[in-house]
Amino acid sequence: MTADVVHMLDYLIYGKIIIDNIRLRDGQVVDGVLGGGGPQAAFGARLWTEGVGFLSRAGRDIEPEYLQTLERLSIDLRGVTLYDDILTLRNQMMTYDENEYMRDHKGELSRVVIREENWVKLLSQPLTLPAAYTSPRVIHLVTEFADEPMVHDALTLRAAGATFSLEPLIDFHEWSNRDAIIGLLPQVDLVTPDWLSASSIAGSDDPRHVVDYWSRLGPKLVAIRHGHHGSYVWDADHDQLWHIPPVPIQVIDPTGAGNSYGGGLSIGWSQTQDALLAGCYASVSAAFLVERVGLPQLSPDLMNAANQRFDAAVDAARRL
Repeated sequence: MTADVVHMLDYLIYGKIIIDNIRLRDGQVVDGVLGGGGPQAAFGARLWTEGVGFLSRAGRDIEPEYLQTLERLSIDLRGVTLYDDILTLRNQMMTYDENEYMRDHKGELSRVVIREENWVKLLSQPLTLPAAYTSPRVIHLVTEFADEPMVHDALTLRAAGATFSLEPLIDFHEWSNRDAIIGLLPQVDLVTPDWLSASSIAGSDDPRHVVDYWSRLGPKLVAIRHGHHGSYVWDADHDQLWHIPPVPIQVIDPTGAGNSYGGGLSIGWSQTQDALLAGCYASVSAAFLVERVGLPQLSPDLMNAANQRFDAAVDAARRL
């Protein structure tokens, strides 16, 4: 009898699964959209490569169609744990302004803040890494918690040679997790914060100053996402700052674009070790999210379009 062969996965994505209700700019309401950041980041990575594993949690009440959507991405789902006694996370109505920032029903800038008992209970559950997930090239986390179990797992994998990529979800209202996130960054290889958090923490509206501030926090690659303004990327090896304009498309729904950006960034960096090219991977990944509601379906036509958009993104980028 021969032992089963474990096929190791090179890329791991960790993030929440949340079922969202979204109000589009034209006033249309779309209920029950698979979101949370994790699925979008997984798409952003899977667009460029196979061998992507997904780590997340949900309740067994999650509707089958959402799991089927993930399965159609051809990502490995052995890292997704379903619980009998905890409900799947579900979000209230989300509305976006002209700068693609989420606003609440009072028109105030908003970000999902984990306070409800069910959310805390679900996200506090430790996840066990399947055997195939134990020696990745890259692990990318979408999280607001600098001390959660998955962060410790990522640091363990990094010590064994993996690249640790982080999209930090920073509480820009009360800055409750700012210091903890900043304290983690010397142990992170890639970081991709949003512009509002990054510029506020840096105390500047100048992209050069903002990226310079974040570059001194420790990561090898800094990529700051600025919505319809594009993104700013820098890496320590080349020490060059680039502005990458957004892919020119019609924006339908910005939900998850930043998450998809981070997934694409982690793959781009792994494959090129170049901030400019990694940022172009990321920009293209984000573009496929904003031009529709929900996750795109992978197809040969979509993959061809990704390669064409990548070439155009490289041509459009400019050094700052």
